Amino acid sequence: MSDELVSGLIRSITSRLSEAGIEDAGIDARLLLRSAFGWSAAEQLGNLLDPAPSEHLERLEKMVTRRETREPLQYIIGCTEFYRRNFSVNESVLIPRPETEQLVVQTLAFVRERGIENPRIADICTGSGAIAVSLALELPAAEVHATDISSAALTVAQQNADDLNAELDMYEGDLLDPLSGQFDVIVSNPPYILASTMPLLQAEVTREPSLALYGGNDGLDVIRPLFEGIIKRLKPTNSAAYIEIDPPIEDAVLQLALATFPHAGISLLTDLAGLTRCVSIEHA
Repeated sequence: MSDELVSGLIRSITSRLSEAGIEDAGIDARLLLRSAFGWSAAEQLGNLLDPAPSEHLERLEKMVTRRETREPLQYIIGCTEFYRRNFSVNESVLIPRPETEQLVVQTLAFVRERGIENPRIADICTGSGAIAVSLALELPAAEVHATDISSAALTVAQQNADDLNAELDMYEGDLLDPLSGQFDVIVSNPPYILASTMPLLQAEVTREPSLALYGGNDGLDVIRPLFEGIIKRLKPTNSAAYIEIDPPIEDAVLQLALATFPHAGISLLTDLAGLTRCVSIEHA
């Protein structure tokens, strides 16, 4: 990598990542270089025809090597964007996806449309804390609680809350077990991947914690007890729960929701691609 111009360095990294089977190799090459050199996008663009700074090349080489093994880019650079903010991530947490932002959007819309001034909100299986922290920042008057069974995940979530100056309470424990009282809104991105699908996951996804992915033979191993907990903790009126799901289990989730919450309004919500990503449970 030594004595190369930045533009040539980007090309060579792109070639290496392409050979490793990475689809967006050019994008990843630029992001890795910016992270290693501590540059903004504008600084990278302005330095394209300059020699690469030698003091950062060893760090960049280590990062590229990690990416060649299909380690997720977000783990390598240590962060990802979610709802317009940067969140720290590592191998202890699921990487927040853009489609999960729908849980934040639905919650904000519900609270505002229903005129709930001081909502009590719970985020179950919080992972990196992206959902809970986003809601705490978007709704400063809200009382936000977050749970996760993984202490390592909660460490990351607390770091994100501290870094972004979000006020919320976090608890280690299974689903809603650590919580008391009732809530206006409950959100969750639980494990829901079918056992039969796990071996077929993209190489990068297999590097994420299986605890945050595996949903059992029918994808409902966690969703069933989650729904039972929601019955106890969701207020009976003027309340809602929004749960992320996967399209292959949408029919099973819908039937389970209809049976579990017979007096609620149940609907399946789609993402921008038209794929079912969320089950909505709303009480009048």
